[in-house]
Amino acid sequence: MIDQHPITRREFLARNALAAFTALPKIVTQSSGANSQFTTVIPEEDTEVILSNPDMGWCVYETYPLDGNPQGSSTLLTCPHDDFEGVDHVALMFSWADIERAEGVYDFSKTDHACDYWRKRGKKLMLRMSAESFLWWNNLNPPSGQGPPDYVVQRMPSDQRETRTLSGISYLELDARNPYYRKRLEAFLREVAKRFSEKRPVELIDLRGFGVWGEWHHGYIFNTLTDIPKESSNPLLAKRRANLKGILDIWSEAFSRNYLALSFSYDPDSPKEYYAGPTDHYDPAYVKDYEGYLRFSAFDYAMTKPNITLRRDGCGGAVHSNERLFNDRMFHTLQKGPMMSEFVGGYRENLKGGGKWIRWMVEDALSLHPNYINLMGWQSHDALAFMKEQPDLVRHGFNRMGYRLVPVSVTYPKMARVGARLELEMHWVNRAVGRAMRDYHLRLRLRDSEGRRVFVADLGALPSSKWIAGETYDTRIVSPSVKAKPGRYTLEISLFDPPTKRTILLPLKNGRERWYGIGEMKVVK
Repeated sequence: MIDQHPITRREFLARNALAAFTALPKIVTQSSGANSQFTTVIPEEDTEVILSNPDMGWCVYETYPLDGNPQGSSTLLTCPHDDFEGVDHVALMFSWADIERAEGVYDFSKTDHACDYWRKRGKKLMLRMSAESFLWWNNLNPPSGQGPPDYVVQRMPSDQRETRTLSGISYLELDARNPYYRKRLEAFLREVAKRFSEKRPVELIDLRGFGVWGEWHHGYIFNTLTDIPKESSNPLLAKRRANLKGILDIWSEAFSRNYLALSFSYDPDSPKEYYAGPTDHYDPAYVKDYEGYLRFSAFDYAMTKPNITLRRDGCGGAVHSNERLFNDRMFHTLQKGPMMSEFVGGYRENLKGGGKWIRWMVEDALSLHPNYINLMGWQSHDALAFMKEQPDLVRHGFNRMGYRLVPVSVTYPKMARVGARLELEMHWVNRAVGRAMRDYHLRLRLRDSEGRRVFVADLGALPSSKWIAGETYDTRIVSPSVKAKPGRYTLEISLFDPPTKRTILLPLKNGRERWYGIGEMKVVK
């Protein structure tokens, strides 16, 4: 069992005085009482090892469902001889119209092909799907990524359709309050949820339900192209919030078992003070209208949904102070996650700014507490070039995004009796910027001199989902009764995630079979 209440700093230092003040000795033996002796071990940390753990890592995009041109943007078509070794995740891109060809007629053949292709290469899947326009692919012949299917558009009244233009490309926006639109969107999302369930599981799904690219900006603006006033009593703003809240409800319900990543981008349709100030750092002078920023895009409502988390498409030069404040509060106060960061611009484009600029972009992405970051360049050859040409930055990103849980000291009895319980005290830190998404179980085992396991115990769940960078966590643990013959053994620990049945890797050097050696223990009668 695990004591959820951390031991006090005074108690910890009393037991671990030398270990707490210096990292030089790896083992400090102390006596506590007349008949019990404890050993404090400082495990040797491996600061360079890359950890492949659930719910974290670099991500490459796959546009095959949008683009079947061998010289186009699809990663599997343009880079058929490269498996992007070391990248754990592939995000499949497609829009509503790419799947639902006619009312109730769904074609998942291209997504199935891409899904099976990357799963055979050991990748975990995300869905970078959208009910809205993907813009650039609208110009293909035939067009793709257009968002709502034609049959839905044709059933919408003319006064509930708006054509907008961005980067010289026209796209369509619809009033999502329309009952028919909502009915068909619900049906589509249910089909996607059914398709990507147990047979094709996905770790994260984008909530791209409003605006160009589904990024929650440049969307339907209710018959006016002027900035909507910020006052909550304004009828246009009330209509907008009803529109957005309905979209959030539909998506959240359809994917109740998945995390949905909502883009928290500023919207140029909003009052300019919502996105004023610098884009390279946080400045408190520019968050005076923070509440207005939240209400305008219904971010306040979105965060009431337990399965909605955040992503930011625009790291490295487009994130304003309101957005940084929102991200920080949702991470620390609401404990939202997993977060996703995406770079603004491609790799070759940004490389013109030099190596220092590329490094700053990675640091900017990491500042938003991501568990996942897309490869700069998004997909295909540009993403591959970033991976091949910037190995140090790729490694740095691996070791900083997500979670990196380290037991920096372990105190345990040097001698235990057969049938008695073991008491351990552990001091943990998280070296990375994100968070674990579940409370992982601590396991303990004793191994004899020939490497045989003689005792294995699950000590229950640690509160690891609450562990974030910059904090320290002290935990007191009691094991089940020791079932081992008298003798000398090696004490080992591991973290385990029951839902995924995966051992959670730790950045420690003394590892064996995903277990980590702590020290020697004697068992007596």
